[in-house]
Amino acid sequence: MKKDSSHIKQIKVISNTHWDREFRWSFEKTRRRLLDMMDITLDILKKYPKFHSFTLDGHSILLDDYLEMRPEKRSLVEKYVKQGRLVAGPWYTLAEEFSISHEALARNFLWGRKTVEKYGGKSGTVAYTPSSWGQTGQLPQILNGFGIDKMMFYRGISHHESDAEYIWDSPDGSRVLATRFAIYARYNWYYQVHRPVTRGRVFEKDFTWAQWDDMPIRFVDGLSDTDAHFNLLSPQTPYDKACLQKAIEDMVEREGSHFTTEIFLAMNGHDISVPYPLESKVIEDAKKIFDGKYSIEHTDLESYWKSLAKLLDYDKLKVLEGERRAALKQGMWTYLFPSTISARVYLKQQDFAASNNLVYLAEPLASMSLIAGADYPTSYLDRAWQYLLSNHTHDANGGCAPDAVCADMEYRYRKTADIADIVTEDAIGHIAQNLSPKDLPADVMQLVVFNTLPFERDVTMALDLEVPSTTKSKFIKLESQDGQKAQVQPIFSEKSSVFVDNVWEVPSILASNRINVHASFKKVPAMGYRTYLIKHEDEVPQNPATLVSGPDTMENELIKVKVNVNGTVDITNRKSGKIFSGLNYLTDQGECGNAWMHRAPRYDRIYNSQSVSASVSVVESGPLVSRISAEFEFPVPADYADGKSRSTVMKDIPVKVEYILRKDSSRLDIRLELDNVAKDHWLRASFPTGLDTDRTWADSHFDVVSRQIALPDSTGWVEPAWGAHPLRTFVSMNDGKNGIAVMPKGLFEYEAFDDSEHTLLITLIRSCRIKLAVSEEKQTELPDQGIQCPGVQKFEYAIDVHSGDWKSANIISKAAEYYTPARIVMTGRGKGRLALEASMLSMGNRKLHVSCIKKAEKGRGIIVRIFNPLEEKQQFSLKLGFKVASAEICRADESRIGKAHLIDGTVKMDIPKKKILTLRLS
Repeated sequence: MKKDSSHIKQIKVISNTHWDREFRWSFEKTRRRLLDMMDITLDILKKYPKFHSFTLDGHSILLDDYLEMRPEKRSLVEKYVKQGRLVAGPWYTLAEEFSISHEALARNFLWGRKTVEKYGGKSGTVAYTPSSWGQTGQLPQILNGFGIDKMMFYRGISHHESDAEYIWDSPDGSRVLATRFAIYARYNWYYQVHRPVTRGRVFEKDFTWAQWDDMPIRFVDGLSDTDAHFNLLSPQTPYDKACLQKAIEDMVEREGSHFTTEIFLAMNGHDISVPYPLESKVIEDAKKIFDGKYSIEHTDLESYWKSLAKLLDYDKLKVLEGERRAALKQGMWTYLFPSTISARVYLKQQDFAASNNLVYLAEPLASMSLIAGADYPTSYLDRAWQYLLSNHTHDANGGCAPDAVCADMEYRYRKTADIADIVTEDAIGHIAQNLSPKDLPADVMQLVVFNTLPFERDVTMALDLEVPSTTKSKFIKLESQDGQKAQVQPIFSEKSSVFVDNVWEVPSILASNRINVHASFKKVPAMGYRTYLIKHEDEVPQNPATLVSGPDTMENELIKVKVNVNGTVDITNRKSGKIFSGLNYLTDQGECGNAWMHRAPRYDRIYNSQSVSASVSVVESGPLVSRISAEFEFPVPADYADGKSRSTVMKDIPVKVEYILRKDSSRLDIRLELDNVAKDHWLRASFPTGLDTDRTWADSHFDVVSRQIALPDSTGWVEPAWGAHPLRTFVSMNDGKNGIAVMPKGLFEYEAFDDSEHTLLITLIRSCRIKLAVSEEKQTELPDQGIQCPGVQKFEYAIDVHSGDWKSANIISKAAEYYTPARIVMTGRGKGRLALEASMLSMGNRKLHVSCIKKAEKGRGIIVRIFNPLEEKQQFSLKLGFKVASAEICRADESRIGKAHLIDGTVKMDIPKKKILTLRLS
């Protein structure tokens, strides 16, 4: 940093608000305040031509929210958006990045741009991001894909890492200019100038009745929200010009040394703030007072960066690379707050499921159906994305908000999932209906197995079939047109009946035999389907073959699994002989923190389940799938009592763990169910790896990130360094010879310890309390219990043991197989000309990952987005199963930047290290 503030010559004032769409209040109650804010803003922009502009916090959903209730104001909104006086975007919603998927992050910017353009504006080149607890490492590359080359954020970077201005690179070399602001972050003019000259104070928040004759009002009948506030119906707008000079001088002296050029960035805004009617006058007065010393300008972020770029000494700017999750060493207010990734885990699970259904099933199947001649359901998918992205506001999707907000979120997740299911079912129905009936009798019954992944895969799934009772079938055999037989394992059969819906008739009833089986389908075509004929059997075969080899043991050709008396599991890699022992015990410690940050009680007591006695039993035994369960009670303290130590009252948490092994799989699937009867605790699944390594590998947005296990010495820091990190779908550890990967569904926090066993932990629950620190002077603890995650909680994760590392074991594609199920339908004879087996596209390199397959925003082209998570370039080939006239390389915003190498229906090229590639196939 500079030694002082003497170099400052220009002050750029940015009027803005930080708008939490739903946080302290539910969405509708917050929107009530949004209407006031926008009404006031539009009025000020109209009355005061010198009021340069107002920035709507970097996201654009506010415009939709406002105009839904004020449609008569649309022309006025469009006028000021076009003029650049009402500034929105480039985000659609300001998300907590580490709690959402790759594609949700990219689509957020796509929707942000569409929304701003819908109202006549441009989303600009600056990503103003006053949110997210940390910043994902590939964000510069994502931003570049939308024509954005500037970034503004303050969480995840500490003052000791750089001056206010610096360069931030993605791992592939994509670059943005960035600023971390200064000491007071996005509030510096607001607290140091605005409050002193309008209220005669900086931080003080005490209210004196009748001081300003503001007409306070508060409902006292007990029918309003808990802890209902006073509201001022006639707030006054005082201004004391005599305080202005000293306030600005103090601000510049306090923060000026952080800025590398003569330009001082002054942010005038606060949480849920509105523009001040006298703001233009304050700035005009400041210009006159400091004429000759400072050039003071009321401006916007685009103009600020345009001026700043001319003065920056780029050769001297610090270059930072990769994800920004630094704890705060020095400073104030700009804490990382790393623990939101484990707050309200149930919301993370719902987001994970809804996102996956939308991105990895609905969109690829809709694309497959489009290629097969159907219309693409744009309106449906847009509605699903709107529901999903509406949930991606940082306090809400971070799990920090009250129960009312989270109930609204669950509704939107359910809507997203419902629409994804509808699109999936319609797309599959179109393809099934148009399969060729050639050589098939009218009474034929078929299964069609759909694979939406871009590589051929084996699928073993449980099927629930309703077969007409006239067949007298108790079991089935499955065989494809070319003679490929699917192995089948019986589960049960029973007499049944099922409704048959008909648009021309009331539902009729089919008398049926309900047959449940496991079926194993080999080499299902990539991004395609295969049809199998159902052959009926009147007897269930007696097959003694099974993966169970003992009362507590299962094994296949790749791994051996032994469930121990305490409910843990030993897994042997049969190829290498490596044994991973005592995996999946529970660890529980106290929690006195909140959604943002874990805090242990002063005198914590940590418990684990290694000494419990579990009831172990074989639940299912067969040649394709076998299951062993372990049930036990895990005693933990009831709560944190007085906050100094955990309660001496103990609660028994009932736990049921089910271990599932499939034939020919190196993956052990785990389902864990518990009844969370305790409060104020952090419960994790623990995996003693026994691997001599100093780092972990976990997937992040469009990347796999390597992180050191050892923590830096953070003695004396404002915020201590933190060992728990985010993941998306897997975390892996290896010692060069042997490796283990844990693949959770919707569990986004892990930690590895440098203990004797190099233990890896995955957070299941972090039960805490809602402590809303709207002001440092008054913190409110709400009675809401949802954040404690009470009651029955269910978790799914898998363990893969392998030789080598995550790259050689193709863990990224194995994880995709785990969280992306095949979809399978039973159908009659088709009525079209489609082949009974087809592949729409196939990717050869399983170390790469396809993050989306969808229709282009404009035209009928298909968008395929791929990324290379490795440190070295990879060869890429995409074999196409449909006619393509051209293949083009695009930015993430789908604008064309060049042609791809397309020969004989195959796209071939190299993908540089850590690169995101977007293709348009037309």
